[in-house]
Amino acid sequence: MSRPVFHDQHSHVGDLVIPCIDVSRGRATEPSGIPHLADPTDVLAIAEAYAAGSAQKLFLDVFDSWDAVDYLPGLLRDLSTTGMNLLVSVGHGDIPSAVHAGGLLEAGADVISVSTALIEKPDTVTRVAEGYGAHRLMGVVNCRSAGPGHWQVYVHDGERSTGRGAAEVARQFGELGVAAVLANNIDREGTGVGFDLELVRAVATSSGLPVIASGGCGGLDHLSEALGAGHSAYVLVNAMIHRGTYTVREIRDHLLTHSSFRTGLG
Repeated sequence: MSRPVFHDQHSHVGDLVIPCIDVSRGRATEPSGIPHLADPTDVLAIAEAYAAGSAQKLFLDVFDSWDAVDYLPGLLRDLSTTGMNLLVSVGHGDIPSAVHAGGLLEAGADVISVSTALIEKPDTVTRVAEGYGAHRLMGVVNCRSAGPGHWQVYVHDGERSTGRGAAEVARQFGELGVAAVLANNIDREGTGVGFDLELVRAVATSSGLPVIASGGCGGLDHLSEALGAGHSAYVLVNAMIHRGTYTVREIRDHLLTHSSFRTGLG
């Protein structure tokens, strides 16, 4: 890539919201509530609606395992026509080999996410970073609370504990030099209680990288809080736009006009 996908908060004021589409077998896992879609599970149609709302990045969370994603290169080529940067996770952040990763990068993925692979196949992650550049990787810290100020990292979609702390794994991503790190508290997913701001701040401090807040968002104010008090550089949004509650443009405009967030930009 000629220029980086991620930036610090000051340089991307219009590029704060990253919509997410959950994908299985080439379709959205749940029908979208966006009005006027001919096919509400058509990933390209949903992505085009997000791009029309001025989204500049798209997180594609592919639930299928690597041996079941023959459709993905073609889908990525289609999605590249939207002009959005494509952030892709396959099999819960696993990467079987550098060849697998390279195939997706060459098909149109701008960044591939890493979580399970960092823990179980660190040499593979290093080979991808050396072969394609660490800026083509995005770290994901999926964790559960383990007492005040502590979180334990989980892999395989939150099913397996690594026995390692969030700060330690975030620091490893920072040393590797990946493009950004997504911080997600699994305990908050689907609760609507808001992001774990303490976790986001801890990951930002430990990694020294741009951090994407994820998990627990229930309203526009939660997004503002993450970008302000939470020190996140970006916010990941899924259900609130996939179900049609808000558009990407409405969320972005709210963030850009929110007084406390603007103060945070200094």
